[in-house]
Amino acid sequence: MVIRDHYYRTVMISIGAMFGVITIVGGILASNRVLADDNTSVVDEINITVPESCSISGTGMDSHNANIANGIYTADIGTTTLHAFCNDSEGFAIYAAGYTGDEIGGTNSNKLVGTTASGNAVIESGLATSAGNPDVSNWAMKLAITQDSGDITGTNAYTIDSAPNTSGGSDATFGEYHVVPNEYTKVAHKTAATDMTESTGGVKLTTTYAAYISKTQPADTYSGQVIYTLVHPSDAPAPQVSSCQTKVPGVTYMQEFATMTTQEKAAVLGNMTEDAQYGIKDSRDNKSYCVAKLKDGNIWMTQNLDHDIVTTTNYYTNQNTDIGYNTFTSQYDTATWTAPSATLTDTNKSNWVGSYTIPMSYDPGDLYWSATESDYSDWNTYMSSCTWNSTTQKYENCDESLNPIATYTDTTGESQYHLGNYYNWTAAVAMSDSSSYTTSNELIEQSICPAGWTLPRVGTGNDSFYSLWNEYGFTSSSYTDTNSNNQYDEDEDALWTTPLYSAAGGYFVGVLGYVSGYGIFWSPVVDSSDFARGAYFNVVGDVFPSFWVNRDYGNSVRCVARPVASSVSGL
Repeated sequence: MVIRDHYYRTVMISIGAMFGVITIVGGILASNRVLADDNTSVVDEINITVPESCSISGTGMDSHNANIANGIYTADIGTTTLHAFCNDSEGFAIYAAGYTGDEIGGTNSNKLVGTTASGNAVIESGLATSAGNPDVSNWAMKLAITQDSGDITGTNAYTIDSAPNTSGGSDATFGEYHVVPNEYTKVAHKTAATDMTESTGGVKLTTTYAAYISKTQPADTYSGQVIYTLVHPSDAPAPQVSSCQTKVPGVTYMQEFATMTTQEKAAVLGNMTEDAQYGIKDSRDNKSYCVAKLKDGNIWMTQNLDHDIVTTTNYYTNQNTDIGYNTFTSQYDTATWTAPSATLTDTNKSNWVGSYTIPMSYDPGDLYWSATESDYSDWNTYMSSCTWNSTTQKYENCDESLNPIATYTDTTGESQYHLGNYYNWTAAVAMSDSSSYTTSNELIEQSICPAGWTLPRVGTGNDSFYSLWNEYGFTSSSYTDTNSNNQYDEDEDALWTTPLYSAAGGYFVGVLGYVSGYGIFWSPVVDSSDFARGAYFNVVGDVFPSFWVNRDYGNSVRCVARPVASSVSGL
């Protein structure tokens, strides 16, 4: 798992250039005056911006496997190597938390959970040294420091942190076997930057686990996870944890909606409180999302999709992705999709192709924004520093010292405002090439959403942005703009006082722009050969339930649960 943050600082380097002494000699004067030297110089300046960049990755994460008999304690179960790089001069910190069930802070988040063979029995977090009193199964974690290069006791060294030992005994560092925390806890930190060269620099942490199995523990396979997250600088607060801990009643994975009958879905809806936030997982990557039953009667994601395009053969099937949907039977036909591209990250974002014939996705990492009113002045300044290349369809040579994204990377904000990934329209509709779809208002019945979910429509059907926003009072004061888009003015406060969590993620086309200024969510509806329809809003209160958007732009994706009645008429 790689997590990157970017904060930008400017390094100013001034190079002075002296162009000699210019002497001006006048005529012969009557008095004995000294000839004047007029010394003139100019200063030439160069500015170089070095963005702060951090990453964390792991190897050996599938090595923690052991067969342990009842009444036995086993230590050093597998070894994972965590490799962290960060050029923040103030260092960075590593936080860890139990992650079982893809949740942090939940009832079982720091427990090992069995399969149905044992009736979902658990193994508690604990010191894992012996039977204890009483005899209780438990497991623990431990960190150790290794070194790529440099002085292990010098500025390159980690410090292993300690935390209260909730299972009894005195506080101890995570350098010894320690309880697995059920919330983000600092386990190690470093007060200086690392060498950013993979082959020579940086510092490593290794993780191992131990477990004691009680004499009465049922036979089964028990599994759990620990998530390690890098934040910087070293005194930064713990990462933000999603508040959507209540699970959708009776449902674990979003894909379960693909096989539900109308009655079964009605039962799920009946057990959900309107506007309340619930958590549910995407089975493709086990990521959790906040969803809600909103006032239009549908279950909507209230977070942007954060799924990375994967190019593994047959990874996308009608069982896990919204492809092969049959509108006549309201069921999924057999279908597969192998995406010929992959998700770009900050290390390869220059590979973004300004074309709608290839599916593209960009992952900016763990970026949040503050969901406050804003104007465009900061983004206009930044974007005006870029050069638009009409051939490559990219912005180039941007002055990163002006990039205001640092304002919105504070993970102490509302978790629903996580920006997620950016998809061009071809990726959003799960196609390898969408160029043959050119008919205005044509509906594409597939998407990158999980099976059982779909991209919201832009017409007046009850799964449309129009109907949803109308329920929350956005669709008043209608007028038509110069591009024949129906626009509605709304008090910008309404965007943040409703449970829609409409993240103003801006867009991506080689660079990330206008985060905090506006948001665009893709629909599956064609506009023309070069454009598709989406929903647009900006933070000064303008909303467009149906807006034409360049297909090659990377925009956000929200999904709404099927089955639903669909329409593309009316706008």
